[in-house]
Amino acid sequence: MLGICSLVLLLVCGVGTLVAVVGLVLGIVAIVRNSNRRRAVGGLVLSGLTLVLALVIGVIFYTWFQTRHVGECFDRRLYPTQEDAQRCVEDRLAGPR
Repeated sequence: MLGICSLVLLLVCGVGTLVAVVGLVLGIVAIVRNSNRRRAVGGLVLSGLTLVLALVIGVIFYTWFQTRHVGECFDRRLYPTQEDAQRCVEDRLAGPR
C-alpha cells in the first residue's frame, strides 16, 4: 500500500520519497517475518521504483537549473537585493524571448 502511495505522492507533491523509504523498511521487515510475502515484495518494488524515479527527476531538475545558471542569481555580490535576485531568477527561468 505504501508503494502505491509513494508513487502518487511523488508525482503530486514530492513527498513520495519519504513514504517510499518507510515502504522499503516495512517491506523488508515483512519479508523477514514471512508475513504476507507477496504484498511485501510488491511494496518493495514500488517503493524502489519511486526512489529511482525521484532520483531521475532530481537529476533532470538539477541539470536544467545548472544549464540556465540560476544559481548565479543568489550571489550577493552580483545581485545585492532580494528584488534583483528575484528578477534574475524570473529572467533565467523565462528562457529566451
